[in-house]
Amino acid sequence: MVNEYIAFKHREQGEAGFSSKSARTMYRFKMDLLMENMRLTIKGKRGIMKLRLAERRAMYAYCFTAIKRLAGAGHVVSPNTYRMPNNDGLVFNCTWDKTLRMNSHCFGFRCVKKNEPWCAHCIIDDWVFLAKIHGLKFDRGLLFPRLNSNGTINLEKRWTSKALTDSLKRDLQRYHLYQGETPHSFRHGGTVDSLRKGKSLEKTMYLAYMKNKSTAAIYSKGLRVLCTAGFNWEDAGVDVQHTEPEQLSLQMQSWKAFC
Repeated sequence: MVNEYIAFKHREQGEAGFSSKSARTMYRFKMDLLMENMRLTIKGKRGIMKLRLAERRAMYAYCFTAIKRLAGAGHVVSPNTYRMPNNDGLVFNCTWDKTLRMNSHCFGFRCVKKNEPWCAHCIIDDWVFLAKIHGLKFDRGLLFPRLNSNGTINLEKRWTSKALTDSLKRDLQRYHLYQGETPHSFRHGGTVDSLRKGKSLEKTMYLAYMKNKSTAAIYSKGLRVLCTAGFNWEDAGVDVQHTEPEQLSLQMQSWKAFC
């Protein structure tokens, strides 16, 4: 299945005009080292430097787990991020009218702190908690905004490709891990990691939002696609007898993650 993905990756790169050299894979072992080293560095920092490092660590964790290019983190809208019942994970790109009526691409991931060396859900929570201490608010705007030198949000700038590439290179070089990785590397590394953990190709491609409608179509209905088999929505307090868009949306309003 991993080989099938790699073949698809090369085909996708060709269609987009990328060469294979421009998208080195961020493998799991290196991601583990990056997350742990950044955690230790953040622990020893203070002020704005600590805040910036925490944000970048959260962006890296988000992109690897959600199988996104690093640029994708710069477009995550905070009010459209929801918390699964029982703090079991996060759901992104979720607006009830588009998600439930128009089948827009909402996606998410579970909390894995009990089973994995690091957890994107928890790392994002750490970033938001620290940012709120510094006076940032998340009831509107982006989950990963560009910051000014004084720690305030720069409303006129979003993350650029160059800024992301330079930041990633510096962070990897700090720990002697850099081998030509780019913002695109998280998408490939996250996909390989997902397949190696036993997730189906269809679910992996849905999360990655790859352009294959026939395999992703069955995963585009509502929020239940985000939970693995065996998740009991009724025990989590969700009224499974009322799943019409209007009624489910009322339940979803209480799930907003950071507002």
